[in-house]
Amino acid sequence: MFRLPSLDLIRISSIIALASSMIIGSIALRGVLDQYQRAGASLVELQLFELATAAATAITKERRPLELALSVDPEDAGDLQTELKAARNDADRAIARFRARVEAEKLQEGMNFNFLTALLREERRGADALLALPLEARQVSLQLRVARGMSAISQAYVPFVDKAAQRVIEADESLAGRVNVARLLGALYESATRLPSEVMPALKRSEVIPPEAVMTSMRVQQRILALWDVGVSQLEFGFDSPQLRQAHEDIRAIYFGKGFPFLTRAIETYSRRPLNATERGDRISEVYAPTTLPILRMRNLYVDAMMKEAVAIQESTLLQMKLVVFLTGLILVMTAIATWVLYRQMLRPLFGLRDQILALCERRPLSRRRYEGSVLAVRSLYKALETLETRDHQRMVLEQERAELAEKLRTLSETDELTGLPNRRGLFARLDGLGEQGRDYVAILGDIDHFKAVNDTYGHGPGDEVLAAFSACLRKRAGEDIVVARYGGEEFAIVVRSDGLEMALAFAEELRGEVEGLAVRTTAGTIRITASFGLAHQGGPVASWQALFSIADRALYDAKAAGRNRVRLSNATLATLGPAAQPGGGTAARRDEAAA
Repeated sequence: MFRLPSLDLIRISSIIALASSMIIGSIALRGVLDQYQRAGASLVELQLFELATAAATAITKERRPLELALSVDPEDAGDLQTELKAARNDADRAIARFRARVEAEKLQEGMNFNFLTALLREERRGADALLALPLEARQVSLQLRVARGMSAISQAYVPFVDKAAQRVIEADESLAGRVNVARLLGALYESATRLPSEVMPALKRSEVIPPEAVMTSMRVQQRILALWDVGVSQLEFGFDSPQLRQAHEDIRAIYFGKGFPFLTRAIETYSRRPLNATERGDRISEVYAPTTLPILRMRNLYVDAMMKEAVAIQESTLLQMKLVVFLTGLILVMTAIATWVLYRQMLRPLFGLRDQILALCERRPLSRRRYEGSVLAVRSLYKALETLETRDHQRMVLEQERAELAEKLRTLSETDELTGLPNRRGLFARLDGLGEQGRDYVAILGDIDHFKAVNDTYGHGPGDEVLAAFSACLRKRAGEDIVVARYGGEEFAIVVRSDGLEMALAFAEELRGEVEGLAVRTTAGTIRITASFGLAHQGGPVASWQALFSIADRALYDAKAAGRNRVRLSNATLATLGPAAQPGGGTAARRDEAAA
């Protein structure tokens, strides 16, 4: 099987790495550039779409001050005339801004602004003529014609918005759903503001709503419901911000929960009868008009969100382009440098060192090759590996020996040789951390009565056997909640984790009784012993075990002074529980009581 020499393979791999870096960098740069251009194009078209929707909103908003002005006498309509003039100026400026942008981009195809402005002038002229008439001469039919004429302008403007929306979708297809939602909300807002236009002329004149106006309003209502039913599935999903979610809830609660049902009931009621003397048509308009604002607010939020996202994408892709160019160049330079250094200074020498390492592992001789390069690490690699292996082996042996010795020393330092129980050091080592657990503990010190006499009478050997037997009696009670240790000489320590002092007293009394009945068989014969016990109780965390055992030691001294072979509590505990809590002793205690 043919195989390329290792060095040739390295050379080829380096060339491939350089070429691959250039190709990958070019592909990444091209992708980011396309994304940047797409984001820029979509941002331009979204700005055009925003101008289109702003003009549509301005045209729609012109209707309300006009309808209000038509419902009052000319001499009382000064403020409304001013508001109407301002609304017309806003609409003209919005259309002019949109038209200027369209003409600058040469997008006039499908957008006949001359026809739109001519239609707008004609409808305004008719509205002004009607406004010039006295209030009693403004028949409901004439007001409806003016209102429908203004609605016709909004309908005539729809192709302009559709054209702008289509351009956004062509620039970025991923925006199609949200653009259509914005169009839907615009249509919903236009229909919502148009609905009262069909009924308010009659209501403000306290007349029954004409059947024709009722039918038209019903068609508008059906259109509103249809738009909402179609768009609600799209509005339910994809909310990127709390503002959009809140606007959606406001449409549900404010418009469809209040305004729309309110006006629907008014149409049903006043299509059968006129307003009575206590009812005002203006009140209906005042209640309904503000409920349409959440629709407009959500439409504006959608458009703003799309534009902000396009700006963010454009900024992000610009940063990505800079990063791709920088990283690609850096990779190419570093790859070239690394290839040269790798080949001349490291790769070829390392192949020789590899053979020497293999020979070392296989314990076969191999002549050493001299390294001529300038990399000190490679030059000293063989020696470093040899030294490392030797020292690592030595280190492992030393660490193992040190660990074993440390464990032996720790065990010896914490264990009593005679009894096999923990000594005082081992006791406190085991108690570390127990005092912080928040449980109740009882410290018990037990001392063999007259142990010196045992040593003096039988000798130290039998005395040691007595100590071993006593410790065995204690050891069998050791467990998770009981720690037993030799405290010193014939004195032993017991720590009991207890939920109640009564249980600890019972434990100590039971232990005292067991020791009293203990017959220790020694080389010098059977020896019977008794023991005295002192208890100290600590509720909650134990701050100092030394202090607790000092209290138990004083209680032990009291037990000795009271005649031995008995259990005594500390004075601090007695002060809390009362003298009645002090337990009695064994036979010695009973003898004391009899003598008394």
